[in-house]
Amino acid sequence: MAEVKLENVTKLYGRKRAVSDVSFSCKDGEFFTIVGPTGAGKTTILKMIAGIEGVTSGKVYFDDQVVNELPPRERDVSMAFESYNLYPHFSVYENIAFPLRASIRKEKISPQEEKRRVQEMANFLGIGELLDRRPQHLSGGEKQRVSLTRALVRRPQAFLLDEPIAHLDARLKFSTQTLVKELAGKLGTTIIYVTHDYREALALSDRVAVLRRGEIEQIGTPEMIYDTPSTDFVGRFMGDPPINLIDGEMVTRDTKTFFEAGDDFTIQIPQDLVGSMEKAARQEDGKRVVRLGIRANNIKMSKEKMSDRSFQLPIYAVTVEADSFMVTFELRHIFLQVRTREREDYRSSDKVWLDFDEDNILFFKKTIEVSKA
Repeated sequence: MAEVKLENVTKLYGRKRAVSDVSFSCKDGEFFTIVGPTGAGKTTILKMIAGIEGVTSGKVYFDDQVVNELPPRERDVSMAFESYNLYPHFSVYENIAFPLRASIRKEKISPQEEKRRVQEMANFLGIGELLDRRPQHLSGGEKQRVSLTRALVRRPQAFLLDEPIAHLDARLKFSTQTLVKELAGKLGTTIIYVTHDYREALALSDRVAVLRRGEIEQIGTPEMIYDTPSTDFVGRFMGDPPINLIDGEMVTRDTKTFFEAGDDFTIQIPQDLVGSMEKAARQEDGKRVVRLGIRANNIKMSKEKMSDRSFQLPIYAVTVEADSFMVTFELRHIFLQVRTREREDYRSSDKVWLDFDEDNILFFKKTIEVSKA
């Protein structure tokens, strides 16, 4: 297996900048996920690593070797795409075995070893009974698992997986995620995984890179990405419900610092958070404006006042979930959402007390628009 590293990589299509100055390293044996919305440049990065797309500028390394000029067949990577790319005239077995038989492979294996690997990987991903079928007799989910099995049957320097389970239903998606994670741990292999689904990224990865408009917004462990997003975009994209973002003003009175969002929303900011608040604040029309972020799970709610920091708001709506309630409050330009597991009789228009968990208040520069719509 290999460490895969990108150093200031840019990709242009004419004047369009698909990927801009991207740098990261996927360590030997690491499960590294690139996540972002459609059009962010995720697949382009994967194709540049594989050699399918050329690099406009920057360098791609496998270990200490620059591979920019190496053709795909010499990079020894295995890829699975969202599209199945199966050979229709081959059986499932032959499709899976094809990369083991390729003439460019340095490793030669016996027919018995080939059969063992194909059967083992097919059984592992739950398609062992499909080996004699042709692709045209498979469902979309079955085709996708065949495509994934074909990629995983080899032992390359790195696996490059591009939305490999996007077309599976919810049940199969969960079970296949579990199997891929188990296999990664078993093989200790280098995996670069592309998805638009933040849940996959958080569940599978050792580290995650969040991509937006061809640029990396943040790289970190799943816990870091979710708990301490570095930008408002990351906070909104990585979570359901998205992180609450409230635009307001930084105000100082009698040596104390407050966050004010309109006439009816003011909270005092603990002294140890003032520095991060000042760093994110900007001057606008003579005011210091700043964006506060907090996740729905990090707001306490009660019919009784909980502390000196507590404030009251009327309930806008209550939504019942499987094991909790999502309570929505209306502010000037946004909705504030709180998740609670307390089975209180909360109703619309009830005025209740809220308390922000100080350890989980974040401040951001404003880079995205947030509204009720």
